[in-house]
Amino acid sequence: MRILVIDPVGGISGDMLLGSLIHLGCPVGYLEDMLRRLPVDGFTMETVPRSVHGIGALDLSFHCVHEHKSRTYAHIRDEILSVLPDAVRARAGSIFLALAGAEAQVHGVDVDEVHFHEVGALDSILDIVGIAAAVEYLCVEAIYCRQIPLGTGTTRSMHGTIPVPAPATIRLLEGRQVRFTDIPFELTTPTGAAAVAALALPGSPPAGITVSATGYGCGDREIPGWPNLCRCILCEAQSGKSGLETYLVEADVDDMNPEETEAALERLLEAGALDALLVPKIMKRGRPGFGFQVICEAESLHRVVSSLLTHTTSIGARYHPVERTVLDRTSYTINTRWGEVGVKESVLPDGSTRSKLEYRDLARISREQGIPVASVRVELERMIREDGPRESANHEGSTLTGANRAGDEAPQIGAAGSNATERGSSGGGQ
Repeated sequence: MRILVIDPVGGISGDMLLGSLIHLGCPVGYLEDMLRRLPVDGFTMETVPRSVHGIGALDLSFHCVHEHKSRTYAHIRDEILSVLPDAVRARAGSIFLALAGAEAQVHGVDVDEVHFHEVGALDSILDIVGIAAAVEYLCVEAIYCRQIPLGTGTTRSMHGTIPVPAPATIRLLEGRQVRFTDIPFELTTPTGAAAVAALALPGSPPAGITVSATGYGCGDREIPGWPNLCRCILCEAQSGKSGLETYLVEADVDDMNPEETEAALERLLEAGALDALLVPKIMKRGRPGFGFQVICEAESLHRVVSSLLTHTTSIGARYHPVERTVLDRTSYTINTRWGEVGVKESVLPDGSTRSKLEYRDLARISREQGIPVASVRVELERMIREDGPRESANHEGSTLTGANRAGDEAPQIGAAGSNATERGSSGGGQ
């Protein structure tokens, strides 16, 4: 798993972040080809190597044809981003949406009606699309951001003089670790803050990752005694569940129609949840309610939280990293005289195995044959025991189970000449 750690040493802006990604290894030619697809006026991209406090960095800037345009978020989403590949469009769109949401809250208008002056400016559009394209090129699967420094004072905007950090910047950084400084400049811009808000996961990167490359981007301004740098660190984490940080996401509701909870749980699983369940609760003032508890990996956290807030009546969600132990598992199907039946096999800590039949298949057979589920289970479990060990089919976990059983025959249950076939596992479990 490839992880990007953003370290905004002296601050973060769109051009500083993109410069650090180019310095990290994203080719300029690739970015230029991607940006030339956009239906915008002419521009040139310039990258200049610089030394900041003795550290080699890249100073990126765009030189654009002067425009007199104020674009809305809806125009950027529907017209400009539509020409991009799906993955790049999704990332760039999430950055623009984060910024549009912050501006809408600050100015009290609808998101689609937000007129971007800074973001509508061509160089900022190029920064955001370039960041999304560079992240895609580098095959980054998860992003984290370290503590973000903020300056002080005031700055000029289309609306007049505003405080530093800008109101949209502060709104975007809610829930993030920041550091207030006495530096009288805008160290972190709305574009840089939007990239962090949209792309970076909360919390710290998982332990035990390996650094593979580092890139530095710098700003134009030289600040005495202050390294005006943004550093990006590319890391590798061990593949598999043991290398990924896992989160518990929770939300409580007492005003939701119980009939709608099933659909909410299904949407959570579709969003990437490893497991999702409901816990009955007695809420304030004695009202009955439900608690949603969801387990997901870090890379799915934003999607899961968004799904939870979209498909339930909750107005907020809690989440924090948790540790879990997962047994190595295989899943396969067996052919029986009643049709295919799924089996899950887990490897216990002492090396022994435990098999479990898929309940949905047992229920189907019970319904079709008119016999109790318990009777179906007893007969199939007896048949599995009589057939003995089998070759693992679809493995989940860190150690291959049954790798030396390649010559074993698959179980034949209830019908001559039948075979075991592979089937994907369902559900991650807590």
